[in-house]
Amino acid sequence: MFIAINGQLGSGKSELCKRLQSEYGFEIFHTGRIQREFASELGISTLELNERCKLDHHYDRIIDARLVEYAESMRGKDVVFDSRMAWHFVRGAFKVHLLVAPDIAADRVFFHRVAEEERYASKEEAMQNLIERRRLENERYELLYNVKMSDYRNYDLVLDTSMLTVKEELELIVGAAEKYSSDHSYHGFYSSLSSLYPTERLLKYPDGDICAVKRGETLYAVSGYRKLLDSARHGARIVSVDYLGATGDKLEDGTPVDDIAATSRTLIAEFEESTGLRYGYIPNFLPAQ
Repeated sequence: MFIAINGQLGSGKSELCKRLQSEYGFEIFHTGRIQREFASELGISTLELNERCKLDHHYDRIIDARLVEYAESMRGKDVVFDSRMAWHFVRGAFKVHLLVAPDIAADRVFFHRVAEEERYASKEEAMQNLIERRRLENERYELLYNVKMSDYRNYDLVLDTSMLTVKEELELIVGAAEKYSSDHSYHGFYSSLSSLYPTERLLKYPDGDICAVKRGETLYAVSGYRKLLDSARHGARIVSVDYLGATGDKLEDGTPVDDIAATSRTLIAEFEESTGLRYGYIPNFLPAQ
């Protein structure tokens, strides 16, 4: 079984991969390992190789080819790919994308990271830095490969790790991967409740399943208010979501996502009061009302 995991900064990808190895017996593939080996062959540091990759995409393509070669050599074994682009290059992999609320990511990075480049003066600085790094990373991979790493429809499982334990994440991912391996038809999307922002449309379409659209990296609930309310009152930490698309897309009825992917501080405050949820991050582009 091949599982390709990527995710937003601070989503816990590396820890998940380590636990898949120690608890489930997976081999781990790290893109960093190939980068180190390649840099050694060239007689340069990995830092210098990274700088060369920014200027000459030829180096990226060599690294990608080695990823594919490694995957083909491991057919029939259990491998988890800790890689930004393995979902795109590794044939037959179960593709997982991890999400995390910006405030939770900032907590994890600010309080637990020790690398010099990941030290910040405040949690707010960490949060804004992570949001910007996420944006730049998405732009780089779209330019390089003409694919959108942040397009959730590229993945078999999208999972918000904000409120889950690593054990819960592992059980969900492994269970979903096993279902996928039987018929390759599995698709799931699980969001934490406090990562779904209310919209005017949500209040107009209270019944049915919880559906969401995306603007930037923020999810907006556009139907299923009663399920959201019931889930919040029963202490649920994640909910199953039907993902309908992002900015630039249209719903089945022709409604542009851009027209409905919006909230306000008033809506958020009313939603917090009615559900008991608390949002740790407020999108920067919100109007005052």
